[in-house]
Amino acid sequence: MALSSGVRLGPYEIVSLVGVGGMGEVYKARDTRLDRTVAVKLLPPEVAERADRRARFETEARAISSLSHPHICTLFDVGDDHGRPFIVMEYLDGETLDDRLTRGALPASEVVRYAVQMADALAHAHRAHIVHRDLKPANVMLTASGAKLLDFGLARRPVLELAGGGQSTLTVDQRKLTAEGTILGTFQYMAPEQLEGKEADVRTDIFAFGTLLYEMATGKKAFKGDSQASLIASILTAQPPAISAARAESGLPSAVDHVVERCLAKKPDDRWQTARDLTLELNWIAAGGSAAPAAPDPAPARRSRRELLAWSTAIISVAVAVGGAIVGRSGSPTSGDVTRFFVVPPPGATIGRGENRPRLAMSPDGRRVAFVAVNEGRSQLWVRAFDDVVPRPVPETEGAASPFWSPDSKVLGFFAPSRKELRKVALAGGPPRTICAADFEGLADWGADGSILFSAIRDGVYRVSADGGTPARVTTPDKSQREINHFWPSFLPDGKHFLYLATAQQADGASKAPPSLYVAALDGSDRRALPRIHSRTVYAAPGYLLFVEEGTLLAQPFDLTSLNVTGDATKLADGVSSLRSIGAGTFSVSAAGALAYLGTGDTFQVQWYDRRGNPTDTGWPLQTYGSMRISPDSQQVLVDVFDPRNGEADIWIFELDRNVPRRFASDPASDRSAVWSPDGRRIVYTTERGASPNLFTRALEGGPIQLVVGNRQPIFAEDWSSDDLWILYTANTTETGLDLWLKPLHGDTAARPFMASQFEETGGRFSADARWIAFASTEAGRIPEVYVAPVTRPEERRQLSIGGGTSPRWAHDGKELFYLSPDGQSVMSVAIESLAPFRVGRPARLFSVGPVPVARDGNRGPVYDVTADGRRFLVTLPSGEPASSRITVVLNWPAALQR
Repeated sequence: MALSSGVRLGPYEIVSLVGVGGMGEVYKARDTRLDRTVAVKLLPPEVAERADRRARFETEARAISSLSHPHICTLFDVGDDHGRPFIVMEYLDGETLDDRLTRGALPASEVVRYAVQMADALAHAHRAHIVHRDLKPANVMLTASGAKLLDFGLARRPVLELAGGGQSTLTVDQRKLTAEGTILGTFQYMAPEQLEGKEADVRTDIFAFGTLLYEMATGKKAFKGDSQASLIASILTAQPPAISAARAESGLPSAVDHVVERCLAKKPDDRWQTARDLTLELNWIAAGGSAAPAAPDPAPARRSRRELLAWSTAIISVAVAVGGAIVGRSGSPTSGDVTRFFVVPPPGATIGRGENRPRLAMSPDGRRVAFVAVNEGRSQLWVRAFDDVVPRPVPETEGAASPFWSPDSKVLGFFAPSRKELRKVALAGGPPRTICAADFEGLADWGADGSILFSAIRDGVYRVSADGGTPARVTTPDKSQREINHFWPSFLPDGKHFLYLATAQQADGASKAPPSLYVAALDGSDRRALPRIHSRTVYAAPGYLLFVEEGTLLAQPFDLTSLNVTGDATKLADGVSSLRSIGAGTFSVSAAGALAYLGTGDTFQVQWYDRRGNPTDTGWPLQTYGSMRISPDSQQVLVDVFDPRNGEADIWIFELDRNVPRRFASDPASDRSAVWSPDGRRIVYTTERGASPNLFTRALEGGPIQLVVGNRQPIFAEDWSSDDLWILYTANTTETGLDLWLKPLHGDTAARPFMASQFEETGGRFSADARWIAFASTEAGRIPEVYVAPVTRPEERRQLSIGGGTSPRWAHDGKELFYLSPDGQSVMSVAIESLAPFRVGRPARLFSVGPVPVARDGNRGPVYDVTADGRRFLVTLPSGEPASSRITVVLNWPAALQR
């Protein structure tokens, strides 16, 4: 019996009945506490009657409540009404996809738009280890803000229960057949493995997604049958006609056929393996990656696998031809259409981090983009040609950073941090060659005369021949102006002048002034400031300076005769990756009118997990989080929170019992990477109040700050020993790269190295008794491993991890150590029986959470921490598809300025 208007379910007052179905009754209601409209769903009686079903429902509801995505209906609350459970959800104003399909197929633009939104929502849920299991048109709501997925994991599972004789008995909704002879309901969208009684996983959702995409595009079911048996046979064996055959006038890009065909593969291993890969493909299509509409298929009969492969190859050929035509037209930079598309890293990799080492470079001819991709902690250069569909690795460039091109677009220059060298490699083949030794920072520029400009750390600009030699100084920081660095040198077209950015301290010496842009002659003369520009700047034809301010990419007219800006700046893009303190901006432009940039503004959800990987409570706001540290009493957390507009960070403290945040440090300079003192009363953290990021301490309740360690290079606190004798920190030195150092807090307070070698040492943590340090090192190879060593005898280190590991964390009793797998996806555990003598267990995987983001400073490990008892794990996970996971390419960008 339906509930009447005005009936109360706890704080929820029923307004009206919205619908009734096999999954229960749905009501429009008012939340009397927050005065908002919600949807209340009373679950079916069978959920209430069985204790195991109620327990599973409550567990799933807690997990699903952590999902926060613009295209997933939010679950607010769960409750109970006289033994009958109910859930409280976001109230959506719109119509279901099921209702919309009664009017026929959707327009092509809506098909692609909704498909991208739904796939991204699935990817978000799958990263949280939540499988929908019942994706169908009735569980998709179309609203003014786009598609919303409903009933994640909460809908009743249509299961295949094995009868006593071992035969599968299908439990389905016995509804009447339609005129087409198609059975309605969940059964229609089940994957072959579900029909065979196997467990559903993320690829099952991808199959169901393919059936929805097909139905949206054609207005017809992907599979048909006059009976249950014939429908089962169709799903298990048949391939639906191509969209181009089922709806010739659809106007959809031909690549959509390829997407659907792969989604509907009978074997899960032949489908898209993740919804993220599916989303990237759909984004590519939406951005024009397959511009050709689908053509009618004269023979709509079922194709063989070989025919389908040939069809896919033809699709790629069309895409390549279209891409080549676009690039060919890009030489006319002030007329024609503006074309945008995305370049993504290879599977399993991410775009390399580090704002002071740019990660991409557009070739001068506008036909290729080079970028740094990182996979399992290893970086390498990749190049994506725009007449190709996939990026290609550049051999022998492991560890490379800051790519830049030769003027003829045939050679890539790059910085090799481990070698402290500028190097170059010809794309036609051959090994990389050294140009010169360089303690390099920022980005180099290769001039038409064959010389290269680059910046040295805490120094000026140098010039060297691309053929090699000794660099010659071009600029020197002006000490009378308190200048620290000269960054981002960039040639002007005359080959005689260049642009660069100068960073400087304020008059008080405690903070940095905004960086200043200068133009100067190569002989060091004729230096002049260009006002109101405070970021990396490059010249771009037909007469503009491009730069980033507060995350916005701008173009301002520039006169090459007077060497001065004219007119007003015009916005080209929002949300461009940048870092205000050094004026960094991650973009690149070619003379042929091609532009590439990396996005920012990625947001993360903060999630607690237990030792089995079950998500528990959440509730933190979606923000750009950096490193985090749980307090010794496990009551508070120090967290870096980044401003997406400029890349700067402030330190916040979250009280865990209430999830209440308060700001700890908010200097104009960036503050980050904070560590608790043993008693929880003081905090050591990195701030850029001086010439470079150094360590300072401050009381938890405020007051003056005190310098702990000053250094020419950036340094970051790692840990504070429980006996209050040491602070452990990471320093990036010129001679040996990333090293671990100890700062004594009493007696002789001169800092000394703990582990300083030719390898990279990071992520150090003291044991609870302060006798041991666990850390990660690349001593065993390019993939880091976790080691442990006595504080006073680091040479006696022993390896704990097997197969790679980063970011170690001790349990307080010293009997267990946790770390992350090198891909950042799994939390590992090692039982420690004794360290002297050395007796430890074999590493075991506790649980997987998906890729854990790396802290924004680039020198620290993934963002997670563990409570002292080793029972709870605090992890940050991406919310939605990160903007920084793909490069945006804009062809013929100057045409946008005319609009």
